[in-house]
Amino acid sequence: MSVYTYEGMFLLDSNRFASDPDGTEKAVLGMLERVGASVVASRPWQEGKLCYPIENQRKGLYYLACFTMDGGQAPELDRLFKLNDAVLRQVIIRHPKVIFDAMVQALTTQDGTIHSPEQKPDRAEGSGGRDRRGGGEDFVPDDR
Repeated sequence: MSVYTYEGMFLLDSNRFASDPDGTEKAVLGMLERVGASVVASRPWQEGKLCYPIENQRKGLYYLACFTMDGGQAPELDRLFKLNDAVLRQVIIRHPKVIFDAMVQALTTQDGTIHSPEQKPDRAEGSGGRDRRGGGEDFVPDDR
């Protein structure tokens, strides 16, 4: 048994999630638990219009989950999600521990924003794109 760290991105039916958010979330997490996965962090991520209709749905909600699981259970998990009507699409990615820990930390912070490495940590929040170190010029990252 080899336990690995995974990120799962699930595209959910936004109408179903809006009418029963707790039930839909429990259904997704229940399928993960059914295959022996241990969910470390999860949350609804983003809702929006889809580029093309999927199963006659034009809107969807992305739900993000970080979990550990036996690698041999991946086909069974894929099968369970394909049988569930609330899940329109899913992708499961195996991550190294370093990336997994960063994802969990980002999901458990207050704003839940996942920042790219190019973003400077000393940039002022809500400053309208201005760098707080300088004299009010727009912040432009180095191309080095």
